[in-house]
Amino acid sequence: MKNQLKLLSVIVVAILMTSCVSSKLSPDEVKAKVYSNNFSFVAKEYDNNTSYSAPLGTGRIASTNIPQVPDEAIGIQVTHDKLVINLPSNDNETKTNNYSLNKVSEDFTVARKELSNGNILVNFFLNDHKDIKVVKMEIGKDGKIDCSVEGSNLQPLYYVGYLQR
Repeated sequence: MKNQLKLLSVIVVAILMTSCVSSKLSPDEVKAKVYSNNFSFVAKEYDNNTSYSAPLGTGRIASTNIPQVPDEAIGIQVTHDKLVINLPSNDNETKTNNYSLNKVSEDFTVARKELSNGNILVNFFLNDHKDIKVVKMEIGKDGKIDCSVEGSNLQPLYYVGYLQR
């Protein structure tokens, strides 16, 4: 009976370990997804604070901007012929779940460059939107993405997230 319990616990631990390991993307999987032009960027954090709280005697401290919706709802989806952008541009939008950067582009150009550190720099130039000129992504070998959205009448907006499996 003790041997069966030990065997069962070893099997459960092994299953948990393999499921944790398999949730990460390998560098080859990351590269294949990026070059296939069919992937999703999920934004986890962004640095677009426009509101601050100042507790008495402590100075200015940036308030939190953690999204209050499921992760997959915030980000950029890339398909062969479409670029879907759904991102907040300030703190108030995360509270109302209403995002001002909610665009669909069907006319865009993609430029990719492999960097010396193994990361891939991807630029999306939107031809059918005047307010957003370029979406820049630096995609790490592990699937981490640093993203910026830039436009003529838009201050650069910065996001950090990951490549969805």
